[in-house]
Amino acid sequence: MKIAGDKALKTDLSKIDPAHLHAEVSEIKDIPYIKDDCSGHTFDVYLRKDGVRKPILIDIHGGGFISEDKSMNRLFADHLAYLGFTVFELNVRLAYPEWTVFDQITDIDCGVRFILDHATEYECDPSQMYVAGHSSGGVLAVAEALLCVDPLMRIDYGISDRDYSYKGIITDCGLMHFYKSSIAYWGMRKMIFPKGYKNDKRYEHLLYNKNESLKRLPRLAVMTNKKDILKKMTFQFDSVLTGFDVEHRLFLYGPVGHTGIIFYPYMDENSAVLSQVKEYFSKR
Repeated sequence: MKIAGDKALKTDLSKIDPAHLHAEVSEIKDIPYIKDDCSGHTFDVYLRKDGVRKPILIDIHGGGFISEDKSMNRLFADHLAYLGFTVFELNVRLAYPEWTVFDQITDIDCGVRFILDHATEYECDPSQMYVAGHSSGGVLAVAEALLCVDPLMRIDYGISDRDYSYKGIITDCGLMHFYKSSIAYWGMRKMIFPKGYKNDKRYEHLLYNKNESLKRLPRLAVMTNKKDILKKMTFQFDSVLTGFDVEHRLFLYGPVGHTGIIFYPYMDENSAVLSQVKEYFSKR
């Protein structure tokens, strides 16, 4: 599995064209948020160094919880930094074979706390925080935001209280639920969760269709496109948010596929959608 994951990452990184990086955006790579020499406990920073405090965007990569890393979102992070965010591209420990989704959620908690402790170093405004996730990162982004509004979830995950919250959430082509009935999803669940996970309180918080704490989330920008292989999951998540009366907007963009906006944010339609998302969050 590790060999397959490394091969997938190598293939995906070949799609990144550095010529589309913005000269105005600085890139600071491989900062540890836990000093244990684990690459899963590092992040990259993207920002325009102009002395102006900027909203924070925590971004979490995809890969089905078991592959890829922060480098696959390089162009995406660069583009959002160009739009005015300080973007923190966060790694987590991959969920197979040793770690689980539960460990990834606690990794993100540690990473965000470290980032906030060092926010002044990166021209950040901690009162303006957003979290984003692509594919499996969408689940993790929502979980991270839920930890701010759900004290019981913090208890179940063994996470201490927080003095911060998010202004908004972005999910792109999200893998937004685990309960699809198929052999493939049965295998995925077995790989990314520990034995007995269905009776684990931590798992219950990730069943978003049953989690009424979603009602307390900030506004969401939910993105997908015509050729996204997981677009039905986004439509289902959209219906869950509507049912819970959560403020959100569904953004449908052109036929670029599941990873299109990650690797090609500079394409006219993708760039326009990301600008619309920023404008959506700017409106009160």
